[in-house]
Amino acid sequence: MSAFTIDMSNPFPSEFASGLGGPGVGGHQSPDWYIQYGMDLGASAGSTVLAAFDAHITKYSPHDPSADTNKVYGAQLFMRAPNDMMGGFYTHITNVPEGLTVGSQVSRGDVLGEVYEFAPTATHLHLALVEIIGGAPGGQYQGVDLYQLFLDTANSDTVTPVTFNQDGSPPTSGS
Repeated sequence: MSAFTIDMSNPFPSEFASGLGGPGVGGHQSPDWYIQYGMDLGASAGSTVLAAFDAHITKYSPHDPSADTNKVYGAQLFMRAPNDMMGGFYTHITNVPEGLTVGSQVSRGDVLGEVYEFAPTATHLHLALVEIIGGAPGGQYQGVDLYQLFLDTANSDTVTPVTFNQDGSPPTSGS
């Protein structure tokens, strides 16, 4: 498979508060890439969450407050890049725009919802990224750690090209 590059931007160009932990830290443990490679990006309740890359929604679980637990709360969005070789998972959000559902196309910078507050947990967006070596649906899912990139680009509209090598090695960024 050939390497490819995706333009990424921070989901918080103006409302980021702090990093609360990246992949493998705290509760971010395997076996699932979308937990193990989670990046907890702190922001106030109600902060707008933006799409970090162009994608299409592949799975959407709307926010059901009656189902919230101390680990699983808010809406969940799984999405894949247009080439189906990279994806992301967003959770702990609410107020997802009406009409955004499975199959919807989103562009980098589109509104995905707002940060949801669930006390006593610090308010944050849980964002996890994955490279799909060989492409979806049958490819190998390899979690990706871009936590430092998101910390470095917080509260800015910086666009960073990220190259995914399709060989299991970490992606590289042009930041």
